[in-house]
Amino acid sequence: MSNHHDGKGHVIIGEAALSLALGEKEISVQSLIAELGSMAQAGGSDKRLTEISEARSWLKSFHEPDQAVRYLPYLQTSADLNDEKN
Repeated sequence: MSNHHDGKGHVIIGEAALSLALGEKEISVQSLIAELGSMAQAGGSDKRLTEISEARSWLKSFHEPDQAVRYLPYLQTSADLNDEKN
C-alpha cells in the first residue's frame, strides 16, 4: 500500500495506537486491527473510511507478529516500554 510506504498511512494507525494506549490496552497488530474496525464503525468521511480500510488490510497482511515488528519498529519500542513499566 503506497500510503504506508510514504508515511501517510501511519497516521491512522497512530491514532488507533493512541486510543489503545489511553485506554491502557495492549497494543498489538490484532488490537490495532480491532481498534481500526471500531473507528470505522464510528463513521467518518469517505477518505477517512478508506484510510482505515487500507490500514486494516495492510496490518492483516502480517501473519506472524515477528514479521510486523520488523516493519513496525515503533510497536517493538512500545512493547519494550511496557516491559519496563512492569
